[in-house]
Amino acid sequence: MNYSFFKKIIGILLLMLSFSCSSDLDFEQANQLNVKPVFTTNLAYFPLEANQFVVNGVEQSAFSYIANVNFFDKGIVKEDLVKAELYFRVKNTINRVYTYNITFLDVNKAPIYNINMNIPAYNGTEIVVEKTEIFDSSNIDILNNTNQIIFSILMFPGPPLTAASPGRIELSSSITAYFDVK
Repeated sequence: MNYSFFKKIIGILLLMLSFSCSSDLDFEQANQLNVKPVFTTNLAYFPLEANQFVVNGVEQSAFSYIANVNFFDKGIVKEDLVKAELYFRVKNTINRVYTYNITFLDVNKAPIYNINMNIPAYNGTEIVVEKTEIFDSSNIDILNNTNQIIFSILMFPGPPLTAASPGRIELSSSITAYFDVK
């Protein structure tokens, strides 16, 4: 085979490409770039078995968990967060009524926002309560000022729980964050 013919064709193509049309590049377009990423991640998850409400034979009616979330006031989050959806789901298989409170605290540990969820007692079918809290331009500063979140649960009076009581109550939550990066 004669490879010189192919070499000539490739040479002609390269020569044609070097003389092809082009326009001036507008690097100012980079300043007009607008990216709107959306991220979803877990916020908190914790299950409580019925027997965890009994300590040394005594029923405990309240539990709480404190999460440090000071990432809301950092860099891109503080500057470019335009909306956030906080999703909470509570499942209950314990024959007791509960109230879940999610309290947002500022850097001084002062409450700045509260979300309340009433959880009915288990009735033979798993109870599922869901809630979505939306933060937008009217209240996004609440998140920017949040340093900690307290997840607390209060159990109402009802049939006594023991170390052998069945069931559990669990909270799972996530956050979907919408950004506008200019």
